[in-house]
Order: sequence, then C-alpha cells, then structure tokens
Amino acid sequence: MTHLPSTSIADYLAAIAAATPTPGGGSAAALTAAMGAALVEMVAGLSLAKGEGEHSALQRAARERATAARSELLSLAEEDATAFSAFMHALKLPKSSAREQETRTATISSAAQRAAEVPLATLRAAVAVADAAQTLAERSLFSAASDLAVAARFARAAGESAAENVEANLPYIEDAETRASLARQAEAALNSLRRSTPQ
Repeated sequence: MTHLPSTSIADYLAAIAAATPTPGGGSAAALTAAMGAALVEMVAGLSLAKGEGEHSALQRAARERATAARSELLSLAEEDATAFSAFMHALKLPKSSAREQETRTATISSAAQRAAEVPLATLRAAVAVADAAQTLAERSLFSAASDLAVAARFARAAGESAAENVEANLPYIEDAETRASLARQAEAALNSLRRSTPQ
C-alpha cells in the first residue's frame, strides 16, 4: 500500500478488497476511528463558528484532542499493515533445524508483539476520540448532534475491532508476562471506551 495520507479512498478500499493479508482489519479499524475524529473536529468547528459561548473552551479542547488522534490514527493504519506483514513474513521462516526453529519462534514472537502493540495504540486513540465526542455531547451545535453520534459509534466500533486484533496476536507471543500485560492494557482501554460510548 502506498503512503496512506496520499492514497485515495477508492485505492485504499481496493487494497483492502484485494486477496492479500494487508491492509486488513487493524488498518481499517484505525481509519474508521480517524473518520470519527474528523467528525468530532467538524462538530467542534461548527460550534465554535457560531461565536464564543460557555462551552467554547471545551469545544476547542475536544477539537485539539480529535485532531491529534486523527493524525496518530492515520499513521497507525499504515503501521498496522507493516506490522502484520512482518508477522506473516516470520511465519514463513525456515524450520528445518533446531536452530532455525528457535530463530523462527523468537522472530514470530517479536513480530506478534508488535502486531498487538499497534492495534492497542489504535484502541487507545479510539478512546480519545470517544472521550472528545462525549465532551461535546449537549455542549455543541444541536443540528450536528447526529454527526457527533456517528463519531462516537465509529470510535466504539474501531476500538472494539482493534481489541480483536490485539487478542488475535497474543497466542504467538512467547513471554507470558508480556501477553498478560497486553491483555490487561487492552481490557482497561476497552472498558474506558465502553464507558464513553454507552449503548
């Protein structure tokens, strides 16, 4: 996949649709959360355009947080594809001898850890988007309330999807403490996300 920020939506979707492992669900989750962030920015911007009010400081803070999250998520969408490609490459390493098996196992474990860390970062960024959306709830332009609701739904869907990708990589990580730590971090972030986006 070419540099994501300069890739057209049509080309990105075609890359996902292609019969190749990457970009896949993790990348799509990050981009979905980025769209949620953009919607938060839009709602905050529209609200601020109406002039200073009692919630203007909150609106500016939410917009800044969403802008930072959107930038991070665009990078994570690309990083996810890179991390999973490295994992797939590790799975193809030779395993004829004991030494090759040892090298392969270590490489797979390292790649899987990275492939879990990237969606964990996506999950955390999705929490930031959800929190920003929640901040604006009933504190922004009423006519954009539906856009804010979409932003929150995108953030939740993206975060839950990213959590799936964290979990999928855990079994390949050799170190039990690392596995447990990543699982705990993902669970904590997921709980925070669900608190910010009640259904």
